[in-house]
Amino acid sequence: MTRRANLTLLLALGLAFASGVLALLVSIGNAGLVVFLHGAAGIAVIALVRWKVPIARRGIRRARPDRVLALMLAALAVATLATGIAHAFGAGDLGPLTTLGWHIGLALGLVPLIAVHLANRPQRPRRGDLTRRTFLRLAGLTALAAAGEFTLGAVGAPRAATGSLRRDAPVPTSWLNDSAPGDPTSWAGRLAGLPVHDVTCSLDCTSGWYAVNRWSGVRLSDVLGPLPPGTSSVVVRSDTGYSRRFAPGDVDGLLLATHLDGAPLPRDNGGPVRLVAPGRRGFWWVKWVRSVEPSELPSWWQSPFPLQ
Repeated sequence: MTRRANLTLLLALGLAFASGVLALLVSIGNAGLVVFLHGAAGIAVIALVRWKVPIARRGIRRARPDRVLALMLAALAVATLATGIAHAFGAGDLGPLTTLGWHIGLALGLVPLIAVHLANRPQRPRRGDLTRRTFLRLAGLTALAAAGEFTLGAVGAPRAATGSLRRDAPVPTSWLNDSAPGDPTSWAGRLAGLPVHDVTCSLDCTSGWYAVNRWSGVRLSDVLGPLPPGTSSVVVRSDTGYSRRFAPGDVDGLLLATHLDGAPLPRDNGGPVRLVAPGRRGFWWVKWVRSVEPSELPSWWQSPFPLQ
């Protein structure tokens, strides 16, 4: 029973981590199911605590050499679950980060601890685990987790399909250490004469908030004009060196914004020019745009998450 409980918990943790990462990668329109799976996996982990606590107590009494590591793992897991639940109930900023930001950071910190824990205490599945009783237990746990996530969605704070909480205006945040440059590139004259367009859309940040606002500027396709032969992607680069690569077919839907809700774009929000990429998560919305360039490299030739 101990080994099967550990294996089930490991399965739930793996699903929670995989769905959490995927939820940050998929487009806004496709995030709903992934976020639901992530929440349900978290509920399953909580449900399995009932079986895990007695196992953990026995391990602590044996005073194994890795006991301190196991206690650190337990504390970090509790903090990860707590921040996830707090975000679901509408908790916003918690010190320098949002509650979801802490949740993501703590989850990443869990990964190496779980890896070491598994190396010290390997849990291997056996052929005898595939029984009718095991299947029924997993089915019951799945139903409980799904019902728990439905309930949490009903009683928790209103959230977008991505799980983000609404803000009235975009929050001046940056991806990792991509902070505002002292002297951003001026686009004065470079956009003159090009038609101005308005786009009302959601900026959904991976730190757990979203805002629906009106962005005004020039379409990227109007700035670039006809793409040269052999173009496989378009690179939008920031003054900070940060960049994102887009497929040529996506260019028509991208905007170089100079105004936010009718006012000049503030520097903290990417001014004087910021890329607006409707339907994509916030890290695609390149701030302080310096250049837009055709490239012969394909659009997938970049890390899924920016490294800067």
